[in-house]
Amino acid sequence: MKSRGIALLAGMVLLAAVSILALTASSGMILQRHMTTNFQEDALALESATVADAYAKAWIYSRPVNQRERGCSNDCVLPPGFVSADTLPQYPELESTAWWHANSHRAGFNPDTGETYEIDFAGSDPARWIIGELHYTATGDKRGENAAEGLAYYRVISRGSGRHRNSIAVTESIVVRPWEGDFEAGTYPPQNSSRLFCSQFEAKYECGNLSWRRRR
Repeated sequence: MKSRGIALLAGMVLLAAVSILALTASSGMILQRHMTTNFQEDALALESATVADAYAKAWIYSRPVNQRERGCSNDCVLPPGFVSADTLPQYPELESTAWWHANSHRAGFNPDTGETYEIDFAGSDPARWIIGELHYTATGDKRGENAAEGLAYYRVISRGSGRHRNSIAVTESIVVRPWEGDFEAGTYPPQNSSRLFCSQFEAKYECGNLSWRRRR
């Protein structure tokens, strides 16, 4: 009788241990599943923001040289789709979806014609971009083949989303492009826009992406 009681107690202890191990394994699997989902959501949001960044930069390079007010460094008439940098928020990653919809452009949208190119967005909201002109400086060059008379620096802010509303990525780039000269504008939508546009100048001027960072 006594041995039966000991065996029963040992069985109960063993069963409790197995149950604890099963619960621990189950909790670990659930946590791992959540971590995987969060990683996928973050990657999707960043990919979407990268698409918006590419469209914004293509827009910068594709503007004809006569679309920017000639020789102007302050309070200029800027090309469609550009704003003065002082109108951009200091922390765009904290702005609401409503703010982005009101102040930015959808990736694939042409601010000049209103035309929209079809892009497959997997996220909950289409990727968006906004461009602010930071600074303009004259180069001193006279007009001629592949010559420019000024360089403009831009802040590009892009936003992408995952499938869930709270999965957001916001990136920031600093870009420079030559203006006012005898050269060809780039292409839009993006088709190796930076490389093709900047290759015209044979490294004579700063051109292209100067920096990039993720803000959210």
